Amino acid sequence: MGANWQLSATVANAANQNVTWSISPSGATSGTIGSGTGIYIAPNAVPSPATVTITATSVADSSATASVPVTIVANDPIGSVASYTQFPGPQSCPASSFDYGSNYGGQGTCFQLAVSCPLVSDFSAYLKVNTPPVVPAGTVLFGVGTGGSGLYDDPATGFADGSTTVGDLLTSGFNTVQVSFGGPFDSGSTPRGWLTGPGGVRRLACRYATVADWVYKNPTIINSAVSASNSAPMCATGNSGGSAVIAYAVYEYGLASEFAMIEPTSGPVMSRIDQGCSPTCSSAQGPICSGSSNVATMCYESADAQIIDEAYQSAGTSTPTPCQDSIAGNPATGAVALLLSDSILYEPGQTVNLPNTIVKQLFGDADTSNAVPEGLTWSLAISPSSASPNPEYQCLASPVAHDIPSYAAGATQIANDIAAACH
Repeated sequence: MGANWQLSATVANAANQNVTWSISPSGATSGTIGSGTGIYIAPNAVPSPATVTITATSVADSSATASVPVTIVANDPIGSVASYTQFPGPQSCPASSFDYGSNYGGQGTCFQLAVSCPLVSDFSAYLKVNTPPVVPAGTVLFGVGTGGSGLYDDPATGFADGSTTVGDLLTSGFNTVQVSFGGPFDSGSTPRGWLTGPGGVRRLACRYATVADWVYKNPTIINSAVSASNSAPMCATGNSGGSAVIAYAVYEYGLASEFAMIEPTSGPVMSRIDQGCSPTCSSAQGPICSGSSNVATMCYESADAQIIDEAYQSAGTSTPTPCQDSIAGNPATGAVALLLSDSILYEPGQTVNLPNTIVKQLFGDADTSNAVPEGLTWSLAISPSSASPNPEYQCLASPVAHDIPSYAAGATQIANDIAAACH
């Protein structure tokens, strides 16, 4: 629902390759398609019947048509892990990997996963796993910012105090699974991690959702001392871009039932990509922490816009640039609708129902990025439920800024929150 699909048509034996697009049945409940772009955006609810037909008609010859059926489903489809490999040798993780001591797996056990997702290129994900010496209280996933190319406990690719969060949860009896989509395993060759395009932000988030689903369904690979019956619950935390991909997983990809608790920190930063990329983003005011130095505007900075754009670009190319063009006031046809469709909140005024998942968010009073208004916009959309009757957020006093796990107060707060609520 609300997702997008780029279609194209070729007209045989005609100099004029232009086509007109139409949908049957017609009407808003079937979605929309750009008249000159071929970008189909699904409706925000599953129609009845759920399959619509999209037709391209040649402008040069109106008798020449081609059609394709499209079925709208509630959630985006996750992918699959084609294979996984445990890194060989007694030192299976990078030499720089933080050592938690022999009782907690030392420097960890690391895996490489071959991840395949619909309509995007195959990708490698990496896991660093540490386990407690007791029957685990659950499993916690950790993710770093941007596209998750780094380890949470590695100061070079993650956070200065990330090892405190991981270590505290290990001593509280949790399996810890740090998810990386690149560094330090691949020598920095995929700096954008799961956001490596093309495909667009929302479709690329399938990579994380697929990894999370695999971890949930393979508890004995994560910890050979457990069985499926005692491996749950699974919980997750991630900062900035790492918070956004958790939100995509539990909402767009329908994995809320697999997560007992999530703690996005400094985000989700992609709640409304269209507003972050808008030339009038300064007028798009989001909520901020009371008494903080946060800014209220949803605006992306130029570096943020470049990251968004790279999610749409093929390797070695620098186009298209839908976010940067939109910020400059020159959006391509259909770009605003595309960016809204790729947002976590793909419908203005949307209500996020996560009935099985406890939600808490953390923000830093010294964070002046758009992460706070974007993240709190998502927070206000979450509907209370029996699992999380009062979805809450907490603002940590200055000097805590954007990289919350790099501050002792932030790292400890995350560990305490998850230990208390991951059940």
